Amino acid sequence: MNAAQAPFTTLQFYAFLLLSGVFCFPVWAEETDLHQERHRAAIQTARALVAGQPAPPAGSLVGLADALLRGGQYDEAVTSFERAIERDPQSEPYLWQYGIALFFAGRYDEARSLFEKHRVVNPHDVENAAWHFVCVAKADSVSKAREILLPAPGDSRAPMKAVLQRLQGGDFEAIDAAVEKNRGTPSYASAEFYGNLYIGLIADAEGNAEVASEHLRKASQSELTHYMADVARVYANWIDTQH
Repeated sequence: MNAAQAPFTTLQFYAFLLLSGVFCFPVWAEETDLHQERHRAAIQTARALVAGQPAPPAGSLVGLADALLRGGQYDEAVTSFERAIERDPQSEPYLWQYGIALFFAGRYDEARSLFEKHRVVNPHDVENAAWHFVCVAKADSVSKAREILLPAPGDSRAPMKAVLQRLQGGDFEAIDAAVEKNRGTPSYASAEFYGNLYIGLIADAEGNAEVASEHLRKASQSELTHYMADVARVYANWIDTQH
C-alpha cells in the first residue's frame, strides 16, 4: 500500500526489529519454509516485546499485529490491531493493515469501513480503493462495489492507473499492457507483482476463482519480500481455502 505516515511509536517498533535483524529477509527461493521461518522469528520477537511491557503501547501492538498478519495469522492480528486502537484511537484511519486482516477474517463490512476511513488520510492510494472494492463485493455485490468505488487520483505507480480503471469493469488487457511497458526497467518486478496481485483480487471479487487463484499464486512467487508481497502469499493460501 502507498501508506500515509504511521504513528511514530510504530516506526520505533520497526527500528527495533531492524536492529535485531529479524527483518533482514532472506532472498526468495520458492521454499516456503524460508518465509515461514522468517515470520516465526518476527512473531516471536514481537510477542516478546509486547510481553515485556506491563502496558504495551499502541506501536508495539501494531508491530505484533503486522508480524501476525504477514505470517498468515490474521485472526490474531485483528485482535492485536484492536488492542492497539483501544490504546490510541486516533491511529485507526492509518491502519490499512487492519482492514486487510479484517478481510481475511471474513469481516467484510468492518474492513470496508476501515478502508473508507483510510482514504481520508491517504486519498490517492489505488490499493486502498481495490481492497475496499473486494470487501463491498464480498459483503454485497460487484455492482454495489462499482457504484461506491473510492476515487484514488494521482497514484503514479505502475500499473495502478490501469487497476483503478479495471475496477470499473472490462478486461485485464490494460493492466497487462501497463506491466509490460515496464519490462527491462528497474520497476518491472514491482509492476509485475502488483499486476498479478490486483488481477487476482479483482477476479476474486468477481467470483472468478480460477483466474484469481492463478494470479495470486504468481504474485505469491515474487522475489519481493515487502509487506504486500507477504500479504499476497497470505491471500494465495487464503483463497485456496475458500473454494
